[in-house]
Formats: sequence, C-alpha cells, structure tokens
Amino acid sequence: MLKLSTLDKHSLAYKSGLRSGDEIVEFNGEKALDMLDVAYYDSQSEFNVAVMREGQRLEFAIKKDEWDSMGWDFCEQCYIEPRWCANKCIFCFVDQLPKGQRKTLYVKDDDWRLSFATGNYVTLTNVSEREIQRMLDKKFSPMYISVHATDDEMRRLLLGNPKAQPIMPLLKRLTDAGIVLHTQVVMVPGYNDGEVLKKTVEDLYSLYPMVETLAIVPVGLTGHRENLPCLPTVDSKVANETIDFVEHFAEGVFAKHGKHFVFCSDEMYVYANRELPDFDYYDDFEQIENGVGLIADLRYQFNLALEDSAKAKKEGFTIVTGVSASPYIGQLLDIARKQFDGVNVNVLTVVNKFFGSSVTVAGLLTGGDIAEAVNGFGQCNEVLLLPSVMLRETEDVFLDGMSLDELKKQTGKKIQIVSDGYELCRAILEK
Repeated sequence: MLKLSTLDKHSLAYKSGLRSGDEIVEFNGEKALDMLDVAYYDSQSEFNVAVMREGQRLEFAIKKDEWDSMGWDFCEQCYIEPRWCANKCIFCFVDQLPKGQRKTLYVKDDDWRLSFATGNYVTLTNVSEREIQRMLDKKFSPMYISVHATDDEMRRLLLGNPKAQPIMPLLKRLTDAGIVLHTQVVMVPGYNDGEVLKKTVEDLYSLYPMVETLAIVPVGLTGHRENLPCLPTVDSKVANETIDFVEHFAEGVFAKHGKHFVFCSDEMYVYANRELPDFDYYDDFEQIENGVGLIADLRYQFNLALEDSAKAKKEGFTIVTGVSASPYIGQLLDIARKQFDGVNVNVLTVVNKFFGSSVTVAGLLTGGDIAEAVNGFGQCNEVLLLPSVMLRETEDVFLDGMSLDELKKQTGKKIQIVSDGYELCRAILEK
C-alpha cells in the first residue's frame, strides 16, 4: 500500500490533483510495488499515476522538470522494511557490537532498494533474477555496491557466503543497462589487499565510467569480537603500500579521463601517518559518506568561512571529536588563532570505550563516552561543538541511545551541532 499522508497545498503532488489519503495503485499502467517506485517516478519528467480515492479509481498525468520533487509524503507503514542480509561477513560491524543495546542497532540490512533510494551499500547476494530484471528495466541509478573482491573465491570467504554469485558478470549486466555504480572495498590485510586488491581495482576499472568510483576502506575492528575470526588490523606498512598503489593507479586514470576513480578513505591516511590529498583530488566527492575526503572538505569549508570572518566570538568553545580527526581540527584552530586574537577554543579528543579504542572516527562515538570525557576534562569550555555525524540522521540520539538533551543534563553544557567545516568556523568566529 502506498497511501499519501499530509500534502502541502503548494506541492506538485497537490497541484497535480493528488490528495491526502489517496492510495497509489499504478505508475504508467504497472502495479505500484513499493517506495522504490515512488523514488523512481519522482525523478521522471513525465508519468501517469493511478490512485484509489474513496473507492473510486482516478488517473493523473504528471509533467514536471525531472529535478523537481512531487513533494509527497506517505504513511509510515508504506516505507521499505530493510531486507535482512544473507551474508556472514568476517568483518561485519554489527557482529562486533556490545550486547544489550537497542534492537535497531543489530539490524543487518542488505537491501538493493535502499541502495538506490538512500545510498546504502549492498552486496547483491540476496536478489532474485526477477529483481535484477526490475533494476535493468527501470534503470535504477546510481547504486552503491560492496564488492570487497572480484576474485569470487575470496569474495565468498569475506562474505561468509559460499552461495554468493560471481560479481563481475552481474556488475556488467547493470552497467550495460546504463546503471551507474559506486563501489567499495573493505580491506582486510592478508585477505583482499595486495594482489587481490590490484585485481579488484583493475576489474572494476574495466567497467569505467559506469563504475564511476571505488573507495578502499580499512577494516574496522571493535573490542567486541568474541567468537569471531581473528583478523589483523591495518598497520602503517599495509596502509602506505595500499595508498602508494591506489594513488599511482588514480594518477593514470586522471591522465586519461580527468577523474581519479579510486580513492583511499581518510582513515587509511591516518593509519599511514601520511598527509591527506587536497580538496581538488576528490573530484565530486561521491564517496564522502564512505569517509573519503572528509578532512579535505572540512579544511576547505573552514577556510571558506575564515575568509569572511572578522573576529572571535566571546564565548569559550570545546570541540568534541574522535582520535582520527583531532589533529586536523587542531591545525584549523592554529590557523584561526594566527589571524584573530581571543580565539577561545580547545579540542576534546574522546577515546571510544563503547566499541574499543581501535575505533577512532567521530561518527561512532557514543553519548556515554562523550559525557564521561567532558566531565573529566578540566579545561572544558561552556559550549560544546559536536559534529552532526555523531547523531542518528533523523533523531537527536547517539548510537548508545542517549539523547542530546540527556547529554546536556549530564554535562551541564550548552551544545551546538555543526555539520561541516563552514559551520564549525561560523560557530567560533563572527563575520
């Protein structure tokens, strides 16, 4: 059921004749299946939609600019329930969570529909031929694919799924149909690094430009791996070797096409103790949600706001972040202090006790760890600046279930959320 909820009278949906309570039954004469159809047709410039209204079937012809949204909202029960993952990945992050947390944290979704609708990475190991044909017919694009290795035996080992079908023929079917793919490799030393990684990069590049980007992300290991395979961490040597190969390959692609195609995540550079590339290196930042180019974007946005700044704000601020980003934020503050007097800002680096100290990104810090660190930090200023990645996308809640209001109560501090480097600079400096 695709039942419309509240519609704004200024929305395209309302202006086209649709009303709250209408149940969409068909698009272009075909049965409306789920919210994926809604997302697909919302991106089209012309389509027909049939609805049931008080027992009467009505049809509407929609004409709009393809970039204009219909502005329709649907009842909560209409939204896609994520499909459960069919794999048992040796590096699965969900399997590494501490016990006793809220149930939603343990959901292992691997739903190709959400790959198109929201950019989730999926393995495509649980799709039927009928669903593949739907992808091809509708040209759902772009999609985000976790490849990990194009060597099928290694991929099955990594996925813990002996039934996983060969990935390259499937990717070729999708790209031949005009579907753009963004891909990723979670790299595990001794498994899919070295020669296996080189083959994976070369194989995926053979489908360029339809396989538009590839991110190489180091495996994340928490302190909760009881009864799980013993995996090595990415050390400085492996990280440097990987970056050397990836950057060399990317330079060759850039010389031919003006884009780099393959990138290492920021974490890889942190492990290598190596300077990150500049802003221009990351092309259109298609892989930023994968941690690729986050620091470069942070620097760029901060410096952009810095150019329009006039003086430091009177309040004192403490920027709360993880181990990985801390030194880079410190560098930005040094730049600000050189230009303006009275910059009263310090950095609180929070060690992740919830997942384990090996997890160093800010986006995986919990409210409990932050509260403990703030209360134990003698130099904490009156306003805490927290990056938005610490909170759930639709709620002011941390991974451990603590709310933003609860963190305020436990710390006694004012809290300001910033989403990028520009907002960070604007928080501490005035125009």
